[in-house]
Amino acid sequence: MAMATRNPIPAIHEALERVDALPLQAAARCLNGMSLLIAALAISACGRAPSAPVAAAPAPTSAVDQPANPDFIGRIWVANTPGSPRGSMLVFLPDRSLLMDSCFETYRISKWGVAGERIRWLEDTIPIEAEVKMPSSNELTLQIAGQDRVQTFVAAQVPFVCPDMPR
Repeated sequence: MAMATRNPIPAIHEALERVDALPLQAAARCLNGMSLLIAALAISACGRAPSAPVAAAPAPTSAVDQPANPDFIGRIWVANTPGSPRGSMLVFLPDRSLLMDSCFETYRISKWGVAGERIRWLEDTIPIEAEVKMPSSNELTLQIAGQDRVQTFVAAQVPFVCPDMPR
């Protein structure tokens, strides 16, 4: 004798009608809070496309915000000033981030900007201002305000490998 398969849909509808007929408190006891939460989240997510993250538009820069000679921006500059930590380098990025690093010290990322004829940035909450000069397309000098010593840099050659640590 073959068994007939029963359609489960009418049974589900009957169960829902019974829950609807119960007082609100009894219905709440039938379903625990977690299943209600899951059901609510599932229902609220149905039919909506996921929203794409909104990228922040870069702030427009005017000619006033540009340094007198912007050719140093977007290049890797390696220090050749006597007494500088070996492999010290600066990268002034167009988005006004400044990466400072050396082969043997921790790197630092800060913001840089233009202050009249100078550029400026923060180091350990200390504002630094410097006059920028480029004696040639591959040389950069920074005259830090209030210091006599000029910091000199050359454009990094690719590939660049940090020098060995002195022993």
